[in-house]
Amino acid sequence: MSSILRMLPTRNAKIARTFGARAASYEAHADLQRAVAERLARCLPELSGSGPRVLEFGCGTGVFSRRLVAHYPDGSFVLSDLAPAMIEECRRTLRSSSKRISFEVTDAARPGVEGPFDLIAMSMTLHWLADPVAALDRLSRLLAPGGILVYATISGESF
Repeated sequence: MSSILRMLPTRNAKIARTFGARAASYEAHADLQRAVAERLARCLPELSGSGPRVLEFGCGTGVFSRRLVAHYPDGSFVLSDLAPAMIEECRRTLRSSSKRISFEVTDAARPGVEGPFDLIAMSMTLHWLADPVAALDRLSRLLAPGGILVYATISGESF
């Protein structure tokens, strides 16, 4: 078991293991995630200045990450997920060795990354957090002045 998984609360470690076990086949069954990512990508803001710093939580296999990287061609990116196997699949699907993209295994509820970021994004991740409101509060502290947090999540009326 990965050392990061040993440090996570039991619920989060189980989520990471479950997603990690399906990393290689995830995109074959990700029609909903692709539709949500496409819709969220259309809502991405234009960021002032050159080279925005972007953080994504729950990058998974890169379904939304690919859209982020395309939308901000001069950006620098930290793409993160709880599941190391998902990070490896994201790295593979991005097919990029760009120095402007780094990958981190981290928990969105207890982010282990240093801000500030011009944009923090999550697609289909927030609903997996035990306390989404507290997580959003913590994440907002990682934003640069004028920074933006965007997310798409499942709500009570989704299904």
